[in-house]
Amino acid sequence: MDQKEQLIEDDSEEAANPARGALSLALAPARISIGQSKVSLNWRLTMTNTGDAHVVSLRIWSDLVSAHSSIPSNEQLGGPDMADAQPQAIPLLAPGEKESLAGEWHLMRDEVRPVDNAPDRLILPLARFRLVGAGMLPFRMAFIIGNPPKPNDNRLRALQLDGGLKIHSRLAARAIW
Repeated sequence: MDQKEQLIEDDSEEAANPARGALSLALAPARISIGQSKVSLNWRLTMTNTGDAHVVSLRIWSDLVSAHSSIPSNEQLGGPDMADAQPQAIPLLAPGEKESLAGEWHLMRDEVRPVDNAPDRLILPLARFRLVGAGMLPFRMAFIIGNPPKPNDNRLRALQLDGGLKIHSRLAARAIW
């Protein structure tokens, strides 16, 4: 298993990656609504400057796609497409300082690729971020989003896609690469 595929284990409803240079990221998915025409996810991203230098003019691009085994890892983790994603900005993040951003993504149902090998139609949303700022190396990071793991299991569970409107508010995120 290479670094891109390795899951960072975390039993909480946030996933963090403290080994990401100057920034540590934690994604907290608040609610996902799966409707007939689109999937909508409300989220909060918390960034902590774990380095010794200020991060200046931090820009964050993000999007939501559905993870799928038929899509190469470099394509799934290579986003977001900066032309399509709306950037958010943080002017200054001092050493030890935390800052949070919140937002909502929409994924049209015809763009969803159901999970393979499942008797039901299931989705594993993939949140992708690209961060660029002075005082740090640019990087990308992705989070798988799903239902929290069952006891004695550390894998997130895919979300049901079939049927009418479904709202999930008990979610978890796992950082990958």
